[in-house]
Amino acid sequence: MTALSYQDFTLKARVSDLEKMEKALLAINATYIGLDWQRDIYFSVAKGKLKWRQGIIENLITHYKRVDENGLEKTVVYRYDLNPTPEQINELYHRHGEIGSFEKERRIFYLNKVKIHLDTIDKQNFVEIEAIDRTGEQSAGQLRVQCLVTKEKLGIEDADLIRTGYF
Repeated sequence: MTALSYQDFTLKARVSDLEKMEKALLAINATYIGLDWQRDIYFSVAKGKLKWRQGIIENLITHYKRVDENGLEKTVVYRYDLNPTPEQINELYHRHGEIGSFEKERRIFYLNKVKIHLDTIDKQNFVEIEAIDRTGEQSAGQLRVQCLVTKEKLGIEDADLIRTGYF
């Protein structure tokens, strides 16, 4: 299995006051993209996670694994199909067994090239920061720094960090 040129560093944290976090994002000039209602369906694979995300803004199939690197997680992506066809979705069900799903409300923001989500799942709130490079133009070190700088700007404490997977 060959990884794609896509790379990112990710962190996720619990948030007690989602509106306060949203105001902090707007104060640092983050751009609000919109509110998405998402259902993530996970499928059985030998390595990593295979997910079909159904959403209004984000609709994709992705196969990835996350590797811990000193408190942040680096994502290795094997597949990333935006707006999958019915045939691609049917293939998921025929080749892989569904192992679970969950739904979330997601507010999506960008701060330059860093993507930030404010997620609500079962009345719990989270912030996720993803410093992403899809072109191979940035080093892993640069992405890591972008993620940590955004964490600092938003006042996220280490005690609030969690592993990035909800499922």
